[in-house]
Amino acid sequence: MWRLYNRVLPLLAAGGALVVALAAALGALLTRSLVRPITRMADHLDTIEANVPYEELIPLARTIQSDRRLRENNETMRREFTANVSHELKTPLTSISGYAELIETGMAKTEDVPEFGRRIHREALRMIRLVSDILQLSELDGQHAGSAAAPEHAPVDLASLVREVAGNMTVNARKAYVTLQYQAAAATVQGSRDQLTELAANLCDNAIRYNRPGGHVLLRCGTDGDGAPFLSVEDNGIGIPQDAQSRVFERFYRVDKSRSKATGGTGLGLAIVKHIAALHGARIDLRSTVGTGTTIRVTFPAARGGK
Repeated sequence: MWRLYNRVLPLLAAGGALVVALAAALGALLTRSLVRPITRMADHLDTIEANVPYEELIPLARTIQSDRRLRENNETMRREFTANVSHELKTPLTSISGYAELIETGMAKTEDVPEFGRRIHREALRMIRLVSDILQLSELDGQHAGSAAAPEHAPVDLASLVREVAGNMTVNARKAYVTLQYQAAAATVQGSRDQLTELAANLCDNAIRYNRPGGHVLLRCGTDGDGAPFLSVEDNGIGIPQDAQSRVFERFYRVDKSRSKATGGTGLGLAIVKHIAALHGARIDLRSTVGTGTTIRVTFPAARGGK
């Protein structure tokens, strides 16, 4: 038995080594054949969903495609934002530089200096508003992405906020010959009072800016039938065309560019409104008819235990 064992052992060892070698070779071939389609799929990311070799990889392909589109959209938005900021800053800077040069070189007549100074002041204020809005958007972006600390949320009395905003915006409304009124019903929201004040002020400013002399703006707050708090701004201004209503919350998008430039608009007010609403989990509804007016309503989540 011992001699038989000694004779068979090398054969068993050789057979085992052969089996291991064959298994390794077959495993390598099988792995290569399985991985090759995945590699080809990775080489065609633009059409990755159409080249999925295995059904189990469909969710992964969809996730990759979605992430790729998101990155491309973000890059496009970044380029457009940079181009828009450069353009918006260049216009007032060119105006300021031109008027200042006329005054510096003595080419401006004495009677023209006050007017040139007024225009320089106006363009400087426009730049200050633009930079302020850009900084606020950057801060809101950081809070939305979680890279910046968001302010603590606390109960905010919308009725008190509406009265305060209406009082602050009255001067602007009078300058535009627009009547600003408010209806403040009891409503409470968990959020940042400063941000919600900015949201209401931007909505009012937009309604006043795109109105007509003799027009009116109504700022309202309350709760709907489901107990959800809301804040709305209604006006009888120029209205928004149907094809532009889906874009008015984009940065630097203007329905009427000439009017916005004439009234000092930065094109960022509604973008700020959109970000603040998102940070508060609110929904924005817009209804508008050209020549009749616009209503923008921000509905916040209903309080727990509410109706």
